[in-house]
Amino acid sequence: MNFFKVTMTLLLLNGLFPISALAADPGQSEVLIDTPQELDQVEHNPGSESNAAIAQQLNNPNSPLAKLTLEYTTTFFEGDLPNADDQTGNLLLFQPVFPFPLSDDGTINFFARPAFALLMEQPYFDTGDGQFQSKTAFADMGFDLALGKSFKSGFIFVGGVQGTIPTGSSDDLSADQWRLGPEFIAGYINKTGFLAVFPAHQWNISGSNNFSTTTLENFAGLFLEDGLTVLSNPVLSYNHESEDWTIPLNASVRQVVRIGKMPVQLGLSLDYYVNQPDAFGPDWVITLNITPVIPNFIYNWITD
Repeated sequence: MNFFKVTMTLLLLNGLFPISALAADPGQSEVLIDTPQELDQVEHNPGSESNAAIAQQLNNPNSPLAKLTLEYTTTFFEGDLPNADDQTGNLLLFQPVFPFPLSDDGTINFFARPAFALLMEQPYFDTGDGQFQSKTAFADMGFDLALGKSFKSGFIFVGGVQGTIPTGSSDDLSADQWRLGPEFIAGYINKTGFLAVFPAHQWNISGSNNFSTTTLENFAGLFLEDGLTVLSNPVLSYNHESEDWTIPLNASVRQVVRIGKMPVQLGLSLDYYVNQPDAFGPDWVITLNITPVIPNFIYNWITD
């Protein structure tokens, strides 16, 4: 791993989003949902919230807001394998999130979040003929189960488990293994912005492959006017079998708009990878996402 690149990455993130910008704000508790009235409003009629309030909740890892995330990612690859620099791949991801509040004020929430992905023209190296091939197929399914707690001070903690199920429809693209491990989020949010770290690990449980992965997702963002958020959200990962780090620089922008009365967050993200596996790995990644905010009809059906 190139420690100079890692150091420069951390310095850049702190320069873009200095911690001092998130100094304690006496009115920060307005960002958190922490009364029964606020919880009832976002569960039944989230469209009544302002764009700014919706933006703050969508960047809160313990928000009781229900949402549907649709994400389209294009990856440009590089590496030492023949023609690695010419490869691109696309991914379409769908993740529904229906939190289940366990307190009447919305400060304690349980999450069960599956993630379904379709790989489109995804490149892979065929060792038989020594060339890259590409396929379109469903990816392995990811999921997590977590419990979160928000505090009036603005601090937020979430802990749980995450895993991968080998549901991929192509043997060439599936990892063909069951993985499971812990996850934890520690964050702070106020009306100015937010900071959070999200370490996670998945051990190999069973399957034909035998590798484990560790990820460290970092969040640092500022809330601007009328539901606009600028942030950096790099996800570092480490493969314990190949001993390879994958480290990006990330810049993202998100904007809450209205489609009729429904709040929708639109997002654009750019990643540049300063470290990746030598043989084959991502170079640039562009991500577009759309996240409608909807009434939490599952929670409402159970509790009403």
